[in-house]
Amino acid sequence: MPRYLSHPCASAQSYLRSIQTGSLLQTQYQLNNFMKHTVPDPRYNWQSVFASPSTQSFANYVVSSALSGSVEIDDKGRTNIIWVAGNLTGFQYSNGQLLYPQDSVKVVLSTSTSSIHAFPESSTQFSTGRCEACGGWAVY
Repeated sequence: MPRYLSHPCASAQSYLRSIQTGSLLQTQYQLNNFMKHTVPDPRYNWQSVFASPSTQSFANYVVSSALSGSVEIDDKGRTNIIWVAGNLTGFQYSNGQLLYPQDSVKVVLSTSTSSIHAFPESSTQFSTGRCEACGGWAVY
């Protein structure tokens, strides 16, 4: 069962300290995910694309998520970060056709220096609940 932590608790428990924000494109896997989430491609049935294709914007989304997001620890023990930005982060496409805007960011595999990457998401895909540590609010 996934676990969820508020940002303050995730930070206090060191889940956000090992985030590698300076090496987001160091592997082919990361580069492929960067391209997938910055360039609309009609070959994908479902694709979320950041509003800006720049590497600086991509890095800024990861940093902002690490500084403000809630933490999800999934069933496989992977640490993901969910940040509701409150403004446009990207767009959702289906087979290359624009569907709707996105206003959140999810950083997945955040503790893996060779796999960490981010993508825009809609806040309507998330819920809020109580942090398992403090009882405060967490987005999941």
